[in-house]
Amino acid sequence: MESFDRTLSVFADGEPVTSSARTKLLGHEGLGLYPSLFMLNLLNLAEEDYLLLSRAKEVEVKHGEVVLVSGLVSDVFRNMKKNGTETHVAVSPGLALWEAVVSVDVESGVSVSETVRRLLEASGTGIQLLSFPGEDPVSIRGQAFFGRAAECIEEALGKAGARCCLVPSGLCVIPKEGLPVSMVLTEEDLQEAPAFNCCGDMILRTGPAGWTLGKNVETRYGGMSSKGLISERLLNLDTGDGPWKVELVVET
Repeated sequence: MESFDRTLSVFADGEPVTSSARTKLLGHEGLGLYPSLFMLNLLNLAEEDYLLLSRAKEVEVKHGEVVLVSGLVSDVFRNMKKNGTETHVAVSPGLALWEAVVSVDVESGVSVSETVRRLLEASGTGIQLLSFPGEDPVSIRGQAFFGRAAECIEEALGKAGARCCLVPSGLCVIPKEGLPVSMVLTEEDLQEAPAFNCCGDMILRTGPAGWTLGKNVETRYGGMSSKGLISERLLNLDTGDGPWKVELVVET
């Protein structure tokens, strides 16, 4: 829907990047703690903004007040095009947790949620466990974790049959029994009718808003209603005349 406000705000370590004539954001993320990758392309940046990005540790991209992507910068480079110089910034949410190595011993009688909290603390990333819905079993024997913090956390959550994902505010846990519906999407929110992939998952095409992984949504379109969990999110946003859409994969 062309009525969408085609603006993106970019921040490098909290400092605004303001000189780009055109900005594109493309990337994909799914449930789990394997780091995702987003490419941010900015046209004809001023030299001072390029230097700001090339030296930045973290980049955040927002649409209005909604944070679309926030993560570590893994690469910055630029090349010449017919219409000017394009700067490319690779942003990876979850990279810090993936690169962190932990060595944690957990005594018997500790719950899964407390184990995850200790692993997050040991990672040194500052990421917080936001909540722990569903079953929270207690280990009857001691445990030892060593290796990537992300993999250790997923191993610990597996004992509760739970999955997880990272959002800008922290770590979300999705219990095996699922979560209650927290959002309703209607025809006004969607760019076209829902589609289905070969796995039976529902594909929703919409604009940038507060759609985050792990949320249970209800979709109402054309007199039909479906419920499911947002398991993947793909962004393809161009402040010029290119695509302007978000695709959500919903496990029904």
